[in-house]
Amino acid sequence: MTGSAFGKIVACLAVVGVSLTSLQATAGPDDRVVVAQGVYPVSFDPHRDVTIPTINVNANIYDALLTRDADLKIIPALAVSQNRISDTVLELKLRKNVVFQNGEPFDAKDVKFSLDRVLNKDERSPQRGWINTVSSVDIVDNYTIRLTTTVPDPVLPARLTLINIVSKNYFEKVGNEGLAANPIGTGPYKVGKWVRGDYLDLDANEKYWGDVPQVKKARFRAIPDVAARIAALQAKNVDIITNLPPDYVAPIRKTAGLEVATVPSARVLFLGLVNTVPGPLQDLRVRQAINHAVNVDEIVKSLLLGYGIRAGDVNGHLLRLLGVDFKSKLYDYDPKKAKQLLTEAGFPNGFGIDMDTPNGRYLMDRDISQIIAAQLGEVGIKVNLKVHEWGNYAQMFTTHKVSPIYMLGWSLPSMDPDQWATPQFGADEPVSNFDDKEIQELVVAARQEMDADKRIKLYEKLNNVVHDKAAWLFLHQQIDLYGINAKLDWKPRADESLRLSDIKLR
Repeated sequence: MTGSAFGKIVACLAVVGVSLTSLQATAGPDDRVVVAQGVYPVSFDPHRDVTIPTINVNANIYDALLTRDADLKIIPALAVSQNRISDTVLELKLRKNVVFQNGEPFDAKDVKFSLDRVLNKDERSPQRGWINTVSSVDIVDNYTIRLTTTVPDPVLPARLTLINIVSKNYFEKVGNEGLAANPIGTGPYKVGKWVRGDYLDLDANEKYWGDVPQVKKARFRAIPDVAARIAALQAKNVDIITNLPPDYVAPIRKTAGLEVATVPSARVLFLGLVNTVPGPLQDLRVRQAINHAVNVDEIVKSLLLGYGIRAGDVNGHLLRLLGVDFKSKLYDYDPKKAKQLLTEAGFPNGFGIDMDTPNGRYLMDRDISQIIAAQLGEVGIKVNLKVHEWGNYAQMFTTHKVSPIYMLGWSLPSMDPDQWATPQFGADEPVSNFDDKEIQELVVAARQEMDADKRIKLYEKLNNVVHDKAAWLFLHQQIDLYGINAKLDWKPRADESLRLSDIKLR
């Protein structure tokens, strides 16, 4: 694609944000700190979803056994300590004098129930892959739990930071639908009023076992339209917005009472290339052609205004965040080579294919997809782009119902490389749409390696194999942009966790 053609596409995409002042935004209560995400949480049942907007809300209502602090180190939560009995047995001592928000006491039976629920295949929890090495959850006493795994699992503590604990007694009274409709946890906030698809009010839990947060009342809102989200921030009807478009960083910084916060994210954005169904994408040369056909550098430079870091593998960006000196391989932008590869694969005239994208979930997601569709068209791949509302889209990619090409951004607060490798490339995983035995063997080997240095080497090898086999159309590591009301003292985190208890009022 020529520079002028690319510029015209970017200019057309920018038109939507020209006149923000004409947009109306629904005002929130003055005494609530309002957070506006692009999408609404999928479920308030903490075991029913794996997406960050849902995790962000539920992490304020529920607690896990372990958690990550602001420096991304694993620290105690409902478990006060962990002890390796052996390579396959992990024992956790539980916190005493903790109560659920309905007054019921917390103990080991709730932990066993919650973990068993996620592990139960009949429950179809998309989180099962996070802890599916666990073969048994055993109660030693009311405040001691012992987890046995089928194989050595060095990642288990990191993944336990993602599994929230629910009350066994409460669930037995209300069931799946009752828990989702009236969530009860042990977290720093309890649920107030909520309107499905619009907002959820949270009120500080005065009986919380930890420090009671300074922000007593908060609201999570869903504002999918970027321009409307910015208008709401400018009108001071919301206090934090996610996915601030790069071209509004400077205007927001110049606006009195508003600030912009940025942080390199653990999220990597990519287009999945499905090889599990018959079609052109089963051919390696076609997948490589797709990577050569897209000018990712220009997308990052011209559309994201530099707020992105190119990525060429599954978790190399995360290794670097954790201090590992690893350099990703990258595909050159070479449309001529892309056409040559397509011809060698038997598609000299290209082919037609469906592509899915969300709208409002990731920074400039629909816009990026539109540019990619245009660039693929220039080498003969005629894309039928389908834009989806996030709630429906989340159900699609966790049930293998996506189109052969689909956009996804992957990040999980566990901050362990396995949480990028196993869900995306493990065998029989709910969100994996790429089947390759060599990759799967490397995923398993890295997941079970107890020696930290050997484990890093396995991930470096895995990243190179994933790149060479063009399992994705590799895009970029996201740099997260937030618009913030200056009355708040808050710093974003690389794991995208948005914890209301981290917010202070100036």
